[in-house]
Amino acid sequence: MVIMRNDDVYLNNIDSKEEKEVQEEIAYYNSLPVVFFGFIDVPELTDGEIELVCVATKSAIPEKNWVPSYEFEIRRDGRRIGEMNLRVGYTDSLYYGGHIGYAVDERHRGHGYAAKACRLLVPVIRAHGMKKVIITNEYSNIASKRTCEKLGAKFIRVARIPEWHDLYKEGQRFLNIFEWSMD
Repeated sequence: MVIMRNDDVYLNNIDSKEEKEVQEEIAYYNSLPVVFFGFIDVPELTDGEIELVCVATKSAIPEKNWVPSYEFEIRRDGRRIGEMNLRVGYTDSLYYGGHIGYAVDERHRGHGYAAKACRLLVPVIRAHGMKKVIITNEYSNIASKRTCEKLGAKFIRVARIPEWHDLYKEGQRFLNIFEWSMD
């Protein structure tokens, strides 16, 4: 006998209509403007409590459909408390992987640092002409959902991860899709 939670029942009943909607959403995001002529000189990104320090940039890998990205350390009082990255561009894969990834070290969680760090990224996002970014999280990750809510990001849907995606290969099956507008 298999016992399923209510959200598992819902997630297993995603139908072909929703799959069509997902494809339309992906096409919409892929049509959005982006400006990338190289990595920018990242300005000082701080709110007085935390700062983002760009520690690396990664070039696009077209054969993997990966876009250029920035990697940051989230720091408080000069010490690392987490990390985040920003992926620049729009692809089918980023609909599921998201433009912004963040992780706050366990002992520093519960202070809203992920949302604060996301807000600090806005000048970099705008410098690349991006008006909307996608933030995704595992559908059961309450803390990450709350981060998106604090940002005012719009919940789009719970999406089934396609088998071709790296996240599927890592064992994830469903995630939340949020859209954060820079307007």
